[in-house]
Amino acid sequence: MLSATGVPGRAGPGRPCDPRLTVDLRGAPGSVTWRLPETEPVADAAPCVVLADRAGCAEFAVLQDTLHHLGVPSVRVDAESVAALRLSATVTGGAGHGRTGCVLDLDGRRIAPTVVWARHFSPHAMPATADAAQTLLLAESWHSFVRQLCSLAPASLPGDRPGDRPGRLEQLAGAAAAGIRVPRTVVTTDPARAAAAMPGRRVVVKVVGEHFVETSPGLLTGVLPEVAARAEVLRRPALAYPVIVQEHVEHDAELRVYHVAGAVHAYAVGKRAPDSPWREEAEVTVTPVAAPPAAADAVRRLASLWGLTYGAFDLLLSAGEVVFLEVNTDGDWRWFETKAGGRAVSTAVALAVRTLHLTALGNTGPPSPLDLVDFLLLGTRTHGSGR
Repeated sequence: MLSATGVPGRAGPGRPCDPRLTVDLRGAPGSVTWRLPETEPVADAAPCVVLADRAGCAEFAVLQDTLHHLGVPSVRVDAESVAALRLSATVTGGAGHGRTGCVLDLDGRRIAPTVVWARHFSPHAMPATADAAQTLLLAESWHSFVRQLCSLAPASLPGDRPGDRPGRLEQLAGAAAAGIRVPRTVVTTDPARAAAAMPGRRVVVKVVGEHFVETSPGLLTGVLPEVAARAEVLRRPALAYPVIVQEHVEHDAELRVYHVAGAVHAYAVGKRAPDSPWREEAEVTVTPVAAPPAAADAVRRLASLWGLTYGAFDLLLSAGEVVFLEVNTDGDWRWFETKAGGRAVSTAVALAVRTLHLTALGNTGPPSPLDLVDFLLLGTRTHGSGR
């Protein structure tokens, strides 16, 4: 898990709180990592999976290692070191799946991306220069290029609609329209007024956008969801920005459910507060469970609605009813696996990427099954953890 440190300040949407939650990634070394077959270089562009994230995240390090074991070539770049890359890209034709295709010359290696997955690849993480305009141009250019590369490749993750990931409000509206229960929700600059319209003694307050803001490259400040007494929120002043205020749903269980290419992997999560995984990690329990049929059905329907191959869904079970909270298309999985033991999601993700890679190569049949040795080797790879 990413480590957090506390400094005086505010945490939570519009609520005074000490200490502020910060995550410092400034010391994480950036690099470009190639995992290619140990064969002679080919004259043509080599088919290759492209992974783009940021230094300090464990998920893609584990994924790249597993893909290498499965015989799938890959390159991983991170936002911190991307400015040092030497790049030339040529748009081609015939990538399939309605996409154009692209050939990259990356640091002297010529590749044809088969699958592109960008997660946590934020322009705010890219290095700053003395020239503010140049800094913005650098960050926006690289971020835009990677986003468009997702559209050009035969396949991309987290879904088949690159650059069109559903925000929280779209998620809630879509789930409600699909007949899945969601908390009563108001988006407002006046939390007190919204709380007055909510039932119960507690409400949930969360930001509309990301849970972390990056004030400078590598320094993130958490503005995490909070469960607050309704009476306390009634006394809060109006804000200069909108927040989400929701009813607090009493529930029997909280689930984190990972959707990977139609399969679901569920964990029951026990925690005191929404920010407990960062502030009191040792007190959080994560237990692998079989997803209740209603939860699995809801996850699959919503993933299909939003075109997601991968998504980390947060659900509640309330008197047997599924309540949808949100889906994080960049959601980490290694932290949950490390807490629970095992690596079901890591293995599922690697196999899904392998299938997409083989499909891009024209292999439309099912991939060859893993033999027992392969399966056991996959299960022993437990590099790092992150969230």
